[in-house]
Amino acid sequence: MRPQIMRLAAAARLPVLAVALVLAACANQPLVADKFPPVSFADQKPYVFNVARVEIVSKYTSSSQPPHIEFDMPVSPENALKRWVEDRIKPAGTTGTLRVVINDASATETPLPRDTSASQLFTTQQTSRIDMSANIALQILDERQFVKAEVTGQASRSRTLPEGIKLNERDKILYDMVIALVRDVGTEVDPQIQATFPTYMTQ
Repeated sequence: MRPQIMRLAAAARLPVLAVALVLAACANQPLVADKFPPVSFADQKPYVFNVARVEIVSKYTSSSQPPHIEFDMPVSPENALKRWVEDRIKPAGTTGTLRVVINDASATETPLPRDTSASQLFTTQQTSRIDMSANIALQILDERQFVKAEVTGQASRSRTLPEGIKLNERDKILYDMVIALVRDVGTEVDPQIQATFPTYMTQ
């Protein structure tokens, strides 16, 4: 009877062991949200304005239909632009408003035709093209919400994706493209801010 009892005890432990192995495997899988560092532009010097508040108005309406892919990215251009504003545009006054208008924050993926000629049979082909664009306006408003001064900035990024690309590789490319796109916008508006807004800034 003792061997039978031992066999029963061992069998009873098998489900527990299986659950433990599954949990361990899950623990070793990184969460999607943790694949990339949080978007930040805090490494760049912020602009401090003599206004009471900064508001963000998005006039861009994202689509969930192809070729748009904003909904299927680690971070969308719109959210990255909002982070740029939060990190780099600071209010330090008692009156007035600085409004940031997001006019464009699009990202699309367009399939590319496949070359079926014999010369391309053993060549890694490009299967799609990613296009991103951003356009913003920074506006100083008076008490009646009329625009007193304005600067604008826009940027675009494009690249192709090869066939056989893995999902995590694609996500990394999209993440890097968005960060570069928003930094390009900042590069364009920086000199305009310094030239147009000096009387509205504290530093």
